[in-house]
Amino acid sequence: MLKKDIDYKKRIAIGLVLAVVRLVFANSQMMLIFPFSAPLDDDLYFSWAQSLAAGNWLGEYNYLTLSKYPFFGFYLAALHKLGIPYIVGNCLMWIALALLCVMAFSPVLKSNWHRLILFAAVIYNPSTYAEHNLRVYRDSIFPILCTMFFVALAGWALRLKGKISRSTPYIVIAGIALGCTWVCREDGFWLLPFGVAAIAICIIYIIIDKELKNKAVRIALSTVPAVITVCIVLTICSINNKYYGVFTLSDFDNGSFAECFGGMTTLSHKDWHPLISVPEDVRMRMYEDCPTFQQFYQYLDRPDSRIKYGYSTASLGDYKSGQLYWAIRRSANEMGYYSSAGTARQLWAQLAAEVESMRLADKDALPHRASLTPPIKMEHVPLVLEEAMNSIRTILTWQQMRCYEDTVSDITTGQIQVWEDFLHEQSNYMAMENSDHAYYTPFQWRCFKTMNGITCIYRAFTVPLLLLGLWFVAKGFIRFKHQSFEKQIMLFVLPGMLAMGIFRIFIISFMEVAAFDIGTYAMYLGAAYPVLVLFCVLGLCLADKKAN
Repeated sequence: MLKKDIDYKKRIAIGLVLAVVRLVFANSQMMLIFPFSAPLDDDLYFSWAQSLAAGNWLGEYNYLTLSKYPFFGFYLAALHKLGIPYIVGNCLMWIALALLCVMAFSPVLKSNWHRLILFAAVIYNPSTYAEHNLRVYRDSIFPILCTMFFVALAGWALRLKGKISRSTPYIVIAGIALGCTWVCREDGFWLLPFGVAAIAICIIYIIIDKELKNKAVRIALSTVPAVITVCIVLTICSINNKYYGVFTLSDFDNGSFAECFGGMTTLSHKDWHPLISVPEDVRMRMYEDCPTFQQFYQYLDRPDSRIKYGYSTASLGDYKSGQLYWAIRRSANEMGYYSSAGTARQLWAQLAAEVESMRLADKDALPHRASLTPPIKMEHVPLVLEEAMNSIRTILTWQQMRCYEDTVSDITTGQIQVWEDFLHEQSNYMAMENSDHAYYTPFQWRCFKTMNGITCIYRAFTVPLLLLGLWFVAKGFIRFKHQSFEKQIMLFVLPGMLAMGIFRIFIISFMEVAAFDIGTYAMYLGAAYPVLVLFCVLGLCLADKKAN
C-alpha cells in the first residue's frame, strides 16, 4: 500500500511539473492582434467581450451583432474579469481537458506511465501553441470544447455498468461541453450525429445487459446532454429577444436572411464556378425582377462602389460565396435597415419572397433551400477530395505549427493598450521605433526552440502510432465478443473520434473550395488534432493485457 501511495504522489508531482512547464511556455508567447483588419472575426469577438464585461450584452444592434454565435465573447469577458492572460487562459483550458482525459479513460489506463503520457500528449500537442492560436479568435478554444464532449461521453460510457453516481458527472460535463460548442461556432451542431450514435450504442448495452439494475435511470441520464444544450441555447435566445427583439442565436445562418441568400443560390446561371454561388448575371436578373433588390445595385455592382472594392475578388471579377453574404448585409446596414432586428428581418423576408417567385419561374433552378452554404454539386467532389488530402497531410505532418510570429501585430500604440489591458496579455509588438530592439527575449527564444523540438517528436511518432492504433482496432473487432466491456467501448470510441476528425476535414475542405479559397489553414482544422492525439495514445490500451 505504501508503494502505491509513493507511485501516486510521484505521478501527481510529474504531472504538476509538466503542467507548470507548459504554462511557462504559454506565458512566453504573445497574442497576435490586428484591429480593423478582421472586423468579422477577431474585432467582433473583442467588441462583444468588452460589451459583456460592461454589462451591455452584445452592444448596439447592427449587421454584425447577431451574425455569429457568442460563446467566445463570454470566454474573453470571463478571462478579463478573472484577470487571466489570454494565452495562459487557453493553456489552462488544455490542461483541464488533459485532466478530464486521464480521469475519463482511467478504466482502460492501468499504467501510471500511460496516464502521464496521455496527459502530456494532450497539453503539449503542437496545435495547442501554434501561431494561429495566438489570434484572439474562437478557433483557439473550439477544439477543446469538441474534444471535451467526446471524452466526457466516453467516460460515461466506460462506467455504464458501475455505480450511477460515478458515471453521472461525465454525462453532465458532456452536456456542458456540447452546449458550449453549439453556441461557439455555427457548425458546432455537427457533433450531434456522433453524440447520438454514441448514446444509442450505450442504450443498447444497457438494454441487453440482463444483470444491470436501474436501467430506466441510466437511459434517462442519456438525455442530459440534450437538456443542458437546449437550456443554454434557449437562455441566449431569450436574452437576444430581450435586447434586440429577436428570439434566435443568430440572424445570419438561420431565419429570413438564410432563406433569402439560400434562394439566390438556387437560381440558374451561365458559367459555373466553384467559388461563386450567386454570380453577376444572376444579380443582374434580380435587379430587374426583384424590386426590393434594386436598391442594392449601387452598393454591390456599381463600378465605383466601396463595398464592391472591399469585398469582391479582383482575380475572379466577382464575389466569392464567402464574401457576398457579408457584402449584402453590409449594404443593408448602410441603407439603414439594421436600425433594428425587426426592420432587417422584414427586408430579408420580403426579398426572400421575391427570390422564391424568381425560382419558381426559373425552369433550371435548384430546389428550395435556406442556407448560406453553397449548393453541393458533383463538380465539387474532385476539388474537395484534393483539398481533403492536402489537409490530411498538413495534420499528419504537423505543418503550420510554429509557435511565434515573425511580423508584429498590425496595430497602433494606442490600440495596443486597449487590447493588452483588457486581455491581460502582451501582443507581439515589441520593436522600438527606429531601433534594432529584438521582438523576443533570449528566454522566449529558448522556449520557442523547445516547442519546435516537441513538434518534431510529434511528427516522428504520429503516423506509426496511428497505424498501430488502426491495427489494434481491427484486431479488437475480429475478437470483439472475447473483449472486456471496457475494451468493447473503446473499440467504438476510438474509430468514432477518428471519424469525427475526418468529417471535420471534409467540412472545411468543402467550404475552402466552395466559399473561401484561402488555402489549407491549420486553424480551421483545429478540432482534428486532439482527437488524432487521443487515438494515437489510447490505441495502445487495446494491446494492454492488464486492461482485460
